[in-house]
Amino acid sequence: MAERTFLNPSQAKEIEEQLFSTLRQQAGRSVPMPMPRSDFWTKVGQLLDTIEMEIHEVYKTVGPSLKMQTMQKRQANIRRTASELARKRMVAMLQHSASMALRTEGLQGQDLAAMDWSRHDPAEREFYANATEQLNKFKQAVNWNAMQRGVAAEGGLGESKMAAGTTQLDSFVPESGGLTGQGPPTIALEDDSEPLPESETDEEDLLAKAEEFPELAGAQPVSEESPVNDAEVGETHAAAMELAPSKKKEEMDFEAWAAVEAESQPEVVVVEEEILEPVQGELLRIRVIQSLEEPIITIDGEITLGAGDVLFLDEMTANYLVDSGVAEIATL
Repeated sequence: MAERTFLNPSQAKEIEEQLFSTLRQQAGRSVPMPMPRSDFWTKVGQLLDTIEMEIHEVYKTVGPSLKMQTMQKRQANIRRTASELARKRMVAMLQHSASMALRTEGLQGQDLAAMDWSRHDPAEREFYANATEQLNKFKQAVNWNAMQRGVAAEGGLGESKMAAGTTQLDSFVPESGGLTGQGPPTIALEDDSEPLPESETDEEDLLAKAEEFPELAGAQPVSEESPVNDAEVGETHAAAMELAPSKKKEEMDFEAWAAVEAESQPEVVVVEEEILEPVQGELLRIRVIQSLEEPIITIDGEITLGAGDVLFLDEMTANYLVDSGVAEIATL
């Protein structure tokens, strides 16, 4: 946000008088009247900021009073005057811009005088340039030259098309409005880009064909694969005779089977049970004999210890608590 600038009493009185006098001059005029200074609207804003600060100071020191009401009425009067002046000047500038852009060719000396922007506010000049640009677009959209000069002269008087990327001279002028103050004229640019060819194929049909199964669509017949026989006709495999059915009844020798199973059965070795010591990572049962205010962190998360609690903790945490005197081993 820009820093506010305030006016002293003499400057505030001067700007206020210029505001009312400019409104009296602009009333009833169809052309914008010259401003008393180029930064007129900036000074009007500073005047209103100054009055606003004075009202706040009076409210803080004195409170609601007759002086404060008088200052508020003055502020409202200045705001109403500034709004009315801005409305009249914007209408006058639009009328002047439209008259300059849509005027017909007449006798010499009947043309409107160009705006002297050294005696107007820069913000008003920017507004005027934007209005002129929109009017030129309107003229081009409705073919204004053909309407005014006739259809027969349209071919000879038509605007020549410039190459794409053409830069006008007004683009190099930093001031708004360009060289003439009315903005750059509207030009027609050549369009060398060829239109894109319309595709006759539908993308949805292509996607549907790509996703469907060829067997279901009928594009590729389903081929029934016949089982492949590794053994050719006339050849006999080594296991053929064993797998072939035998007409002779097979005799079972149960005694031979029992002897073979007895020899292949492994010997059972009896191992004496040893007392296994707890390995690393085994849970120990402890009893808490001293409460702790803060929770401790274990592999399963945070837990709170209270006297008399019986917990199953990992070996490292349990031994740490036992060594520190907080808990004792509680065997079953």
